[in-house]
Amino acid sequence: MIPQSQIKYLAEAGFAVVISNYRLAPQVTAKEAFSDCEEAYDWAVNSLPGIMEAEHGVKLENAKAVAYGHSSGGSIALHIASCRPVKAVTAFYPSLFNADTSTSAHKPTSLPPFGMFPDFHPTPEEWATISPADAQVSEAALALPGTIPAPRNKWQMHLVKNGQWLSTIQPDGDYAAIDPLTRVTGDWCPVMIVQGELDNIGGSSLEGAQRAEKAMKDAGVREVQLEVVQGETHMFDLPPTVGTSDLGPKWEAVRKGLDWLVSHV
Repeated sequence: MIPQSQIKYLAEAGFAVVISNYRLAPQVTAKEAFSDCEEAYDWAVNSLPGIMEAEHGVKLENAKAVAYGHSSGGSIALHIASCRPVKAVTAFYPSLFNADTSTSAHKPTSLPPFGMFPDFHPTPEEWATISPADAQVSEAALALPGTIPAPRNKWQMHLVKNGQWLSTIQPDGDYAAIDPLTRVTGDWCPVMIVQGELDNIGGSSLEGAQRAEKAMKDAGVREVQLEVVQGETHMFDLPPTVGTSDLGPKWEAVRKGLDWLVSHV
């Protein structure tokens, strides 16, 4: 879910961009998906430099690793900051405070687009595409406007609508394991959150981002910045026009998030 325009921008700034296609629920728990990303970080820092130098003559400075991501990927970027040495993090509209069961992520919602979808109870054939017996799913396309959503999209929409998403992907109830802000300390690296002003996805909101900004500052994180994108909602930067033909406020907000990473290595 990393737009090509953002990969290109970072590559031109001298970064080797590593994208972790972590395993997806329901075949694994969210905790296991987070663990996949820890392993991806370890590989990128410990193994990739040798591969790049041996095969391409490119030298990577593994002590200058950063982390960034979108939505759940933003949460994972913050998680990596809690358990691995990185120079900086940019989290685009992350899901925050998963351990706080009073937040919107744990509650039913009637807000669009979720409230617009009927309840979905997959048939055995549909479930076989969501959780195939003979393959691990690590990529899933988003539903595009004007198209019929795939069973996985309908299943996820149903769970979010009914406030069951987190309890489904972390069935043991250990939400702290997927809530990096339960582990925030003053030793964290510099963090930027880029948040749409009108984001209303469960767990991702301007209010939550402001709460996270305060929590990190109160914990002593040395640099914390919140970039609010006026008038924008969740995934505002994912259309392929952003960063190509659309170089307006959305792209400017993206650039600030990426330049945050560049400026800290």
